Amino acid sequence: MNDPLLSTTTSFSRIRGFSIILLRLLNNHPLRTSEIIEITQKNFHYVIRYLYNLRNYGLIDRNEDFWFLTDLGDSFISYFISYLKSRKNNERIMKECRKNNERKNSKKEERRNKTTFTSLEIPKSRQINLSLWMKETNRDEIEKEVVEVLIDHYNKTGSKFIMVKDQYEFAEKLQVNPSDLPKALKNLRQDGIIYVFKDRTFNAWKIGIKKNFLELLEKTEKWI
Repeated sequence: MNDPLLSTTTSFSRIRGFSIILLRLLNNHPLRTSEIIEITQKNFHYVIRYLYNLRNYGLIDRNEDFWFLTDLGDSFISYFISYLKSRKNNERIMKECRKNNERKNSKKEERRNKTTFTSLEIPKSRQINLSLWMKETNRDEIEKEVVEVLIDHYNKTGSKFIMVKDQYEFAEKLQVNPSDLPKALKNLRQDGIIYVFKDRTFNAWKIGIKKNFLELLEKTEKWI
């Protein structure tokens, strides 16, 4: 069965930034080019380039002097607005989940300190060092970025996974092109470095570091 998170993206993954601003403006009502320039405070050549790109995508069209959304454009911006609302709600849920995990980890650490340490000194948490792995591995840059973000999250929170709505949100976190992400996730997963699965309770994806890989990194540190 194909993994939806790893599926090939469409050209609509390029629709972002100023393109979204234009679509949301035209979602209110048709506008002339001059009106768009006045509202956005961008120059003519900048605005017209984006308008023609959106028309090539079939999202907008022109009727004499007025630009307007096509049926496809209307569907796209409606989906986008719905996605933003859903993402905001999921971020709230995941934030609450992270806080709960942090509280649980904090309580576990307190119990461990009470039973193991008799002095007032609080031991520092174990920090995974990726420097040697990053230097020696032949992974591409996106694969390295995925591992680095997950390890950084683990070092800060003690959680081996990150929860995201979809690959677009994870790509944004990594600051990479969403269309380049599926291959990197697939390679890391099949090599036993990460896991990816759908958490139906929160309607979100869990992307995490495998325990065996963490243990390998810890052993590598001891050899240095």
